Amino acid sequence: MMTPSTRLHLQDDLGQLGERLIRFGEALQDPNTTVGKLADLAKSCGIKLHMRAVAESGVEPNAH
Repeated sequence: MMTPSTRLHLQDDLGQLGERLIRFGEALQDPNTTVGKLADLAKSCGIKLHMRAVAESGVEPNAH
């Protein structure tokens, strides 16, 4: 059984997680956000971020 104090603490924790997730989502949309900053924000949300860089040639595949 949850006490009012436990419920309040849980709501506070979930609220803080929600705020961190919002900051992470905003950072993902910002082209000026560094990979290090994204990794830090992801970690604060309990997310393990894996990134991979792929070089583009500027030519679309199968373009003739």
